[in-house]
Amino acid sequence: MNRLAPTAIIIAVAAGSSAPAQDRATLVGRVTTSDLKAAPYSDWFDGQYARYQPDAANVERLRPLLGGVSVEAFFGTWCGDSRRQIPRLARLLDLAGVNESRLTLVALSDRPMEFKQAPGRPEAKRYVHRTPTIVVLRDGREIGRIVETPAATLDSDLLAILEGRGPAPRYGAEGWVHRLFTDLPPEEAIKALASGGPEVQKRSDPDSLWHYAEHDLLKNGRAREAQAVLDLHLALNPRSVTGHILMSETLATLGRKEEARAAVERALAIEPANDRAQRQAAKLREP
Repeated sequence: MNRLAPTAIIIAVAAGSSAPAQDRATLVGRVTTSDLKAAPYSDWFDGQYARYQPDAANVERLRPLLGGVSVEAFFGTWCGDSRRQIPRLARLLDLAGVNESRLTLVALSDRPMEFKQAPGRPEAKRYVHRTPTIVVLRDGREIGRIVETPAATLDSDLLAILEGRGPAPRYGAEGWVHRLFTDLPPEEAIKALASGGPEVQKRSDPDSLWHYAEHDLLKNGRAREAQAVLDLHLALNPRSVTGHILMSETLATLGRKEEARAAVERALAIEPANDRAQRQAAKLREP
């Protein structure tokens, strides 16, 4: 069940955080730049907007290419990369003369069980798995995207996309896995993933699958799927300390305590001083 409230904008406070209340305010849903220019978001939005100076020649080259172009940006007000890139995107589009009506901003939740989600799940339609994800469309059809950070700069990446020579988005391996878990029932996706090594290895950032298991699956209560992703990650990266720790945490969540102990011991055998592994091992020793 989608636990997100149906309202367009929600102010949420991350449970258990020690940060001041206003710093913990999280926008969720469709927002505008006016929302981000209000406190407390203006603390980071205004400075990044003012400091970003795109290449003037790139801006001029962008102007005639922007007909029929719209942009959808999925981000988190809690996300450091989003706090850098979304103000810069807004400034770039302003300088290029793009009407704000052609920029759709969707803020995603940071709450467990709805992590990186928004009401109505627009991010699922666009297969968003990292924040921010900036999707560039011409006449409603996607022609490119920038995932988390630009390959070069925001203005040069956008120009490259509009000229049809855009770089491949970062985290392509995660993107392939995300499509499986978005489009297929869980068991079918797990089955497809079991033989997915060649597909993963030919895409960008294949070693980052642990990140998808932790942040997209475990945080949303999908431990069985997380185990399948970690199985593949560890098959390709058997000395991944983070992978073994996450496997231990996943197996513990599934009630498989002895297997969880064995997984964390593998992490400690590779990196004995790892704090997270030591904490996990101590937790598993508790009755």
